[in-house]
Amino acid sequence: MKKFLAVTIFLTLLPVVVFAQSATSDGRIVVPREKNVFANPSDNEFIGKIGTGYAADPGKFGLDVSLNYIYNLDPVFVFGLEGDFFWVQWSNKLEDVNAGGSVNGSLKAETNLYTFPFFANAQVRLPFLKEKLFFEPSFTIGLGYAFMILDYSSDEDSGTDFYSGYAWQAYASAAYKLVQNSAVDFVLDLGYRGIHPDKDNVEIDMSGFIARIGVRLYI
Repeated sequence: MKKFLAVTIFLTLLPVVVFAQSATSDGRIVVPREKNVFANPSDNEFIGKIGTGYAADPGKFGLDVSLNYIYNLDPVFVFGLEGDFFWVQWSNKLEDVNAGGSVNGSLKAETNLYTFPFFANAQVRLPFLKEKLFFEPSFTIGLGYAFMILDYSSDEDSGTDFYSGYAWQAYASAAYKLVQNSAVDFVLDLGYRGIHPDKDNVEIDMSGFIARIGVRLYI
């Protein structure tokens, strides 16, 4: 009878002991995690990307760099802030000239467009497709404002103008994790960005397709 009573008391107190060991000194419950499986340490992310973009009015591709801060509302819906740097450079042949009647040459203009778009983004992620597609697809839309510096120089003149205007973007992304327990995802973006900076009723259309690759880190 005593042995039966002792076993009964032991089995009754065992869950209490386990619960007490799973709790911290301030009363929080410690949930054990599976080993070698990465869990997001925070809801905050940083994404850095580099690629190319097309500008309609110059008709040129340029360097595109993007920095993003992301806050996760849940695994599907996130929002964030984005700052980009878009640089397009080209040379224009203005006219042919004849130097001294024997040497032919030309007047050229070098132009650089430095565009700084800023966006507030909303993104929808589809993590439940990761097992089927082997990457996490997502879709992003953003609204914002852009500032542009037009710097030009030629054999006869040079100067700098400042333009600004509203901007928007929409693109699809794919995030791929090389190692399951890694805190880094590799990201690919493909989409379209609309930028129409103007000054004194003169508008330069910097809209076009964008393609970027980068990394996503948890901060």
